[in-house]
Amino acid sequence: MKKLFGAAAIALFIAGCTAASPIDTAHAASPLLLSVDGQPALTPLHPFYSGGILYVPARVLLEYYPCQLIWDNVRKQLTLSDISSNTVLIPGSSAMQITYTQTDGSNEEMQEGPVIVKDGHNYIPADTLYDLTGAESRLETTGNTVSIVPGSVSTTVRVPKEPLAVAADNSKVKLYTALKNGDTYKGFILEVNGRKHNFNWSAPRIHNSPPELHYADVDNDGKPEAIVILTRGTGTGIVAQEVHVVKPELWKELTLPAADKAAAAAITSSLTIDQKDVLIRLEVKGTAPSKLTLRLTGRATDNGLDYFGKEAGIGAVTYYQVEGGKLKAETSVMVGMQESIGTLMLEYKAGGKGMELGSIKFEPDAAIKPNMEPKQG
Repeated sequence: MKKLFGAAAIALFIAGCTAASPIDTAHAASPLLLSVDGQPALTPLHPFYSGGILYVPARVLLEYYPCQLIWDNVRKQLTLSDISSNTVLIPGSSAMQITYTQTDGSNEEMQEGPVIVKDGHNYIPADTLYDLTGAESRLETTGNTVSIVPGSVSTTVRVPKEPLAVAADNSKVKLYTALKNGDTYKGFILEVNGRKHNFNWSAPRIHNSPPELHYADVDNDGKPEAIVILTRGTGTGIVAQEVHVVKPELWKELTLPAADKAAAAAITSSLTIDQKDVLIRLEVKGTAPSKLTLRLTGRATDNGLDYFGKEAGIGAVTYYQVEGGKLKAETSVMVGMQESIGTLMLEYKAGGKGMELGSIKFEPDAAIKPNMEPKQG
């Protein structure tokens, strides 16, 4: 089933009066506990088993998912509503009636089991949480707690116990989110050797590009720093990252130029037409200055400089990494419609007020390297 997306005001009015399905009594003596993001759920309602199926209160959706839960006492049905869809759940039925904002309605089956009303509250199969919101649920090994781990568009006002990232260099260096708000991390908590500090950084919640955390002495002062790498966005021909370097003994963030801006200040470029070819001249400044010319053979017929432009573009794809105790970055060099010609490799060093560009070099793409014509600087 397509997961529900969107954001709306959170409200709840549930007053069920239909007959409840038979409830398993195996766990009646010790009610199951419920947790969200590793912390006790706010709702006092407990999970339970019915017909061998694990059920959770529908009310728990409001603790992490931006939707409305609306109970229709006349029709005896519960609606999950957000700005993109409405999903109707009918107690006693395993059908989900879904209406999307721009499409017709559809019916889908909850394979796990029907909606249940118990003591005036609606319960849904735990596995259905994934279909509805992307959240995963599991019974912990202790056997007495049902844990819900929200999906990539969840919302919670509590700091999860599980960190977003742990530094490979030191397991006592951890990064948490201060607030998950829909598809955004709003604020982060950095922990170093048991001490914590809040930072007001924000970043999109990108499932396949989670925050990275390192612990290394990148300014070479004998004391390691915590380095946080956040992905700002990804797309066709685009990757944007940002980096934060923190001295944990002071909780001071070091200033440093973004890789694309540092590279743009250290390189000049020009494009010209040479008969049927396009010539790209690059001059790289810095500790090891260089000049070179790339020849794109036969490409002048591709609408010439109207397509390629008069200079190269820098920074459409940018990555940061910590390697060998050094903070490094890679940022792209492109011409035309996001056509890569190579990568600028940067290495940072300690500067007067923080970190600054230490070295930079250009590495042409393999596909055009045979057409490179070096020139002495």
